[in-house]
Amino acid sequence: MRYLAIVLALFLSIGLAAEQPKLEPLGGAPPYPADNPPTEAKVNLGEELFFDQTLSGDNRRSCGTCHKAELYFMDGLSRAWGLNESELSRKTPGLLNVGWQKSMFFDGRVKTLEKQVPKPLENYLEMDLDPVEAAERIKSDPYYVRAFAKAFPGEEITFGLIAKAIASYERTLVSYDSDVDRYLLGDVEALNPAAIRGMQLFTGKAGCVRCHNGPLLTDHDFHYNGVPERDGHGKPGTKYKTQSLRDSLRRYSYMHNGLLMNIRQVIDHYNRGGSAPAGFEAEIRPLGLVDGEKEDLVAFLRSLDGRVNRLLDQSPSSPDVFNIRKPGGEQQPASFEPGAEGVAQDPSYLNR
Repeated sequence: MRYLAIVLALFLSIGLAAEQPKLEPLGGAPPYPADNPPTEAKVNLGEELFFDQTLSGDNRRSCGTCHKAELYFMDGLSRAWGLNESELSRKTPGLLNVGWQKSMFFDGRVKTLEKQVPKPLENYLEMDLDPVEAAERIKSDPYYVRAFAKAFPGEEITFGLIAKAIASYERTLVSYDSDVDRYLLGDVEALNPAAIRGMQLFTGKAGCVRCHNGPLLTDHDFHYNGVPERDGHGKPGTKYKTQSLRDSLRRYSYMHNGLLMNIRQVIDHYNRGGSAPAGFEAEIRPLGLVDGEKEDLVAFLRSLDGRVNRLLDQSPSSPDVFNIRKPGGEQQPASFEPGAEGVAQDPSYLNR
């Protein structure tokens, strides 16, 4: 009987060890749906459509207006800037490695890139164009008629095909071969001592790995981490998708609503156990990190910036046609830098 108990305990410990979340290197290419295999013609067509302002109601915006290649496919703002000179309630998510995501948007309301593509067009505050009308515009362009015939031989141009082409292009936007990837693949000199200490905190005392794990550093699940909602947008206690931490120091704001301006503010948020309003309980607890440990975490997160991605200088320029005008004449854009230090001023378009 005692022998049986020992064997059962051993099997239980092995099973628990196997279930522990861990960090994994990222490489290769994202998966794709069986009905949308990538081809060179399809990817090239998708890139052209991504940067074409024809896909907006007033021909002022493209996907690239808010996902600028030169800004790692983000907009450089704390929150997205919508049509009609309006700031939206959520930030613009980046697109690097989006092909590995299991759901799209911060609330995960669609599961594939093909389903995501029409959503900004359907939103009157983003691109404001019926996808059916978008397809009609593309069909009237002889150049696109030839390009679609090459990418989708024998198929009629519909918005479904437009979405497939754009999704195929977006799956090429990858970023990996970071210092962490190299370390996990056996290069023991890839990380400096501070980053190694930060990784030990990440997987140990700080417990970040419980939600930020696997090759993309996300569990693809939804959690409430005690981030306050802005100006009545969103219900307190709402769970949002765990964000990937790859290239996190290249961002201009953090959390679903862009409330936090730099990575140190994010670490402080988690270190105090969140800022949930009365009557709500975040899924995190105070970490007890001291200043030196916080700096080590920053060093580890910096080592997640990837080297392999589409060459940004080969992408078309992104139109910035927000046309905001404030009293006193045309505004000169302010200079904001992403990363650990962040900015003293909120990089909202309202501040530019």
